[in-house]
Parts: sequence; C-alpha cells; structure tokens
Amino acid sequence: MTRSYDLAARHSWRGAFVAAALNAVAMPIDFLLARPIPKMPMFPSAMSALVAIGLIVFLLIRRQRATVRLGSMVFLLNTVAMLVALWITSGYWAAAGRAWTPFQAHKLGVLAVPLVAPQLGVGLASIAGFAATAIGRFYFLDPAIQRGFPVGEPWFVLIYALFGGVLLVYRVRGLALERDMLRVQAEAAATEQLARTFLRLRDYTNTPIQTIAFTTELLRTKHHDLKPILDRLGRAVEKLTAFSHALTRYENAHRWSPGDESPGALLMDEPLFGSEPATEVTG
Repeated sequence: MTRSYDLAARHSWRGAFVAAALNAVAMPIDFLLARPIPKMPMFPSAMSALVAIGLIVFLLIRRQRATVRLGSMVFLLNTVAMLVALWITSGYWAAAGRAWTPFQAHKLGVLAVPLVAPQLGVGLASIAGFAATAIGRFYFLDPAIQRGFPVGEPWFVLIYALFGGVLLVYRVRGLALERDMLRVQAEAAATEQLARTFLRLRDYTNTPIQTIAFTTELLRTKHHDLKPILDRLGRAVEKLTAFSHALTRYENAHRWSPGDESPGALLMDEPLFGSEPATEVTG
C-alpha cells in the first residue's frame, strides 16, 4: 500500500510539473498577445518558458526519486522565473497607453497557485510574490502612468491574494486528510496481518499442546517415578494453553475471507518458522 510520505511526494511532483507546464505554455502566449506593444522584448517570455522546460525535463528525470522538497524547490524556481518575466513585461504593457487590465497575469497566478502548490509555505510565498511584484511594479512606474490606472489598482491584487490563500489552505488540508486516511488504512492492514499471523500460530500450536497434555497424563498413570518430570511438563502445557487462549483476542480483529477458515487454506499459505510449505492432498 502507498505510504503517506510517498503520496505527499507524488502530490508535490505533480504540482511542480503542472506549474512548469503552465509556465511553458502561458508565457509564449503572453508574448504573442503583446506583439502589438511597441518594443516589447521577447527574452522575458522566452527565458521563463525555457526555465520551465528545463524544470520539466529535470522532474521527468527525477520522477522515480521524487520528494516533497524537490517538488517545492522546482515550484519556487518556476515561480521566480515567471515573476522576473512579468516584472519586465508589465512595465511595457503599462507604458503602451493601450487599454489594459493591470496585472492580469499576476492575478491569474495568485489563483493558480492554490491548485498546484506542493506545500502550504511554498504556496503562501508564491501568492505573496505575485501580489508584491504587482504592487512593487506599480510604484516603479512613472507617476503619469500611475495616474492612468483604474481606481483601486494595484491594490485589487490583495483581494485575489486573500482568496488564493483561503483556497490554498482548504486544498492543503484536504490533501493532509487524504494522507491521514491512507495512514490509518495502512495501520489497519498491518493490524489485520498481525492478527492473521497470531491466529495461524494458535492453530499450529493447538494440536501439539493437546498431544503433549494427553501423553503426559498417560505417562503419569503408568510411570509414577516420572512424576517430577511430568509435573514440569504439565506446568509448561498450562502456560502454552494460556498463551493459546490469549491469542484468541485477535480473532475478532481479523476479517475472514472465504477459504481462510478451512484447514486447506492454512496449509497452502506461507509456512511459519521457516518450515517447508505443506500441500493439501486431495482424494
């Protein structure tokens, strides 16, 4: 069964991969949409997309050795590449004098992070990065350009950041509950396997204990001189019997499946104590 940590590493790898794929696809599209903007450079979008492609290749190479830390580091690097590109391109958008929804890419990024962030801290840092980059870029613009912004900008991005943070917390808590359920299921499966082993041990020992008890009583009636030795054997049999009775407490913990209760199922299953497996003889 998949362990909780393995599931967390898988979620982290998948989130980083999807984020890098979105970067690799979205940034070239952003450049194509910005072609009418005078002197819009191509290198920010190209740099961000190339970084994303490199991270995708790296993730594919490390897929079988994925960890939560690896996914988080890749996610942060991908976010930084996008923020650097958006810092450059948003200045050209703002100075173009055309109809423009300010910092639309930053707002989309704030809402996309909760869907793919590997961890809570990484997601909050990314959301804060998108919001802070938008606000910081606004104050680096010429005052004349700032006055052309719609009322409330760039502070509207903080509302997006608030909603993004709530969505991120909700998603991370859901993933944590999923991993907890997986851990509980794994523990239940281990307990059931332990109960099965104990019941096999009880079944293996019941017949030998009865044989020893019967033989001891038979020898006691015929050889009175062996009484001290037979008394020790009797006490040993009592301890083994008590141990066998103690194992019955695990019987209710085991969920029997068809065939488990038959002697043939026990004989055909894996042996205890390293003995050779017995085969059921059919007539």
